[in-house]
Amino acid sequence: MKINRRNFLLSSLLAGVTKTTNSYSQDSYSSEVKLGNTDIIIPEIGYGSSSTSSERIALHAYDKGIRYFDTAESYHGGDSETAIGNALSSVRNDIVIGTKTKARTYEQKDDFMKSLEGSLRRLKTDYIDIYYNHAVNSVNRLRNEEWWEFIDLAKQQGKIRYSGVSGHGSNLAECLDYCIDNNLVDVILSAFSFAQDPKFLEKLRHTFHFVAINPTLPIVLEKARKKGIGVIAMKTLAGARLNDMKPYEELELTYAQAAIKWALNTNYADAAVISMTSDSLIDELAHINSKNFSEKSSYNLLEKYFSLNKENICPPGCNSCNNICPNDVHISDVMRSRMYAVDYKNPDNAILSYSQITNNAASCSSCIDAPCLDKCNYNLDIKSINKFTHKLLS
Repeated sequence: MKINRRNFLLSSLLAGVTKTTNSYSQDSYSSEVKLGNTDIIIPEIGYGSSSTSSERIALHAYDKGIRYFDTAESYHGGDSETAIGNALSSVRNDIVIGTKTKARTYEQKDDFMKSLEGSLRRLKTDYIDIYYNHAVNSVNRLRNEEWWEFIDLAKQQGKIRYSGVSGHGSNLAECLDYCIDNNLVDVILSAFSFAQDPKFLEKLRHTFHFVAINPTLPIVLEKARKKGIGVIAMKTLAGARLNDMKPYEELELTYAQAAIKWALNTNYADAAVISMTSDSLIDELAHINSKNFSEKSSYNLLEKYFSLNKENICPPGCNSCNNICPNDVHISDVMRSRMYAVDYKNPDNAILSYSQITNNAASCSSCIDAPCLDKCNYNLDIKSINKFTHKLLS
């Protein structure tokens, strides 16, 4: 990455992001769950590789009992898939692999098949357990018959076992609803955190006079599970600002453990995938058992987290800011790019994500009326955040 003003600002944001907690309570084992009507049974906690391409870390996760490994052809230019293949090919029959394709950049089933074969080669396997249409945010994209013909063919050939969709964009609920109603997928990988749970938000309102979001996404996820579709939650940490919580954590429970347990104790998810970037994070999370759950202890930590970060949390699927900008800025997509940079400390992904937004935040700097200012259910200062994001990532 070239050193320029933007990258200097990004590198400055990376300072002090390493989580240094070395001791914490662990559950003795992690519950296993069955994903919907599939025959896949996995521990509740899965390994996410969006922020790492380390073979050693993947192997450490396996050694700690993690059996679901989530990756994508776009993660680190395919290196994340390669790392998992190199580290775990010898135990392939003991693990479940989910990977994703950049289907939005392809149109024909031959292109989809080439993408799949590339993933198979990098992962050193002849089949994928769950193959996702990556980052869906448009129902029109899901209407592409070429994709579904490819899925049927790949299943017939034994190259994939189950099909899925993943998403965290502004139209996520609509896309998932379309897939559910048309019986198109076996598994859903969806952004979901305590900050989107109506029960948590209802409790929170008494403290912050907070207006709960329209619970469209939770309703859709519950609908999927009732229809036998497996649901895996991602982005369960609501921004991953873990270091904010260190002074408030206790030996019995860390913020990350509380956030994940809360998500898994709703009706909206079977399991959770966490981006794991260190041995210590794996050690902290690998043995989470959602059945060992104290709502009071978890809520106290999550409420504190929310109070510290309420000016920054933008949960996917809220959509209160949709279609309000006269310049058609894709506000929620801008917020997501900012999240990659500021919360996840992943500048490369942030820059890539922002570059793919058709209508980014460039016009926010000259906007006078700012109709977005009072439209956020989370009371975010949308204009200021968008201006900052554009300056940081453009």
